[in-house]
Amino acid sequence: MGTSPEVLATSLTAVNITALVLAVTITALRCYVRIRLLKAFGPDDWLMVAAVIFFAFYCAFSLAGVSNGTGYHVDQLSKEAYAEAKKWWYCCYPTYAITMMLTKMSMALFFRRVIVERMHHWILMAASVLTILTCVVFFFACIFQCWPVSFWWDKYSQDGYCVPDKAVLALGFLFSIINIVTDFTFALMPAWILSHLNMRRRVKVTLYLLMGLGCIASAAVVARLPYLQYLSSPDFLYDTVPVAIWSTVEQCLAISAGGLATLQPLLKQASFKLGFGPRPSIPGQSRYKQQDGQGGTAGSIAVKRSFARTTEVRTSAHERGDPNELRLQPMVGEYSAECYNTSEEFLRLPSPDGMKKSSEGP
Repeated sequence: MGTSPEVLATSLTAVNITALVLAVTITALRCYVRIRLLKAFGPDDWLMVAAVIFFAFYCAFSLAGVSNGTGYHVDQLSKEAYAEAKKWWYCCYPTYAITMMLTKMSMALFFRRVIVERMHHWILMAASVLTILTCVVFFFACIFQCWPVSFWWDKYSQDGYCVPDKAVLALGFLFSIINIVTDFTFALMPAWILSHLNMRRRVKVTLYLLMGLGCIASAAVVARLPYLQYLSSPDFLYDTVPVAIWSTVEQCLAISAGGLATLQPLLKQASFKLGFGPRPSIPGQSRYKQQDGQGGTAGSIAVKRSFARTTEVRTSAHERGDPNELRLQPMVGEYSAECYNTSEEFLRLPSPDGMKKSSEGP
């Protein structure tokens, strides 16, 4: 590579700061939507917050490496500075693995709310298990690739040994390929689900664009592949800057894609306040604010197929089997209100007798 060290160091710094600001901003908006608007902060949100925290550690370690010599040639640094910069590079390994694992687990839990078909569940489960296994293996393999551990960055003042460079490269390529497969699975499976739903074209296009962001995160992994060979380079801190840049971009886009998918209520609220749309009906608020006059609640409840049905939830009239006091729109099977809240509230079909009475009319 012919790029000057100053340009590489500056580029890595700019990418780290920009990516961290973007990820934190989108995650903060996600928390606002889930806590203030929907009052439903679930496990997927906790995982994404944890992912952002580890991503912040990753960026901090990367910036510390830049301040000690990342991006510069080995002959431009003292032995102490070179070892210090490699130590911070080493710290990026485990934080990267944890960030990606938490991000994908958050996305998996989010998608689990909107899928119904058993085959989709199995695909999601397989991708999740594969992600966890590869991230755990990558985590421990990177930590213990040398013994003592500090021998990875300090080969001047101690004796030790490391696994062969070919093994490290093979692990890096294997991890990247599995990442590409799981990334495209998490990005394209929702598109497959949406294609079978009866939704407005504008809503579908918006959701497809969000999923395209997830595919771009996968593209960052693909762009990183040609540079993995430099992980065994003797001029490590200079040659591996592209690996660090694309790894930062991958994490940022994954977190952003997972966060943007939850911001629809905020966009509707902003559109209403700016005068561009109707008053939004936010699931989670209507359940508490609208009363049906019979001790129950009424409102718009988002169910597992990602569309809203206006319905009246069951009251004591359900037990009495009075069809005049309880009207549910026709639905098949069991749906969950977990799309936008985590209250584990389920809407079930009335009993066969109740359905028969309802069909006969009052």
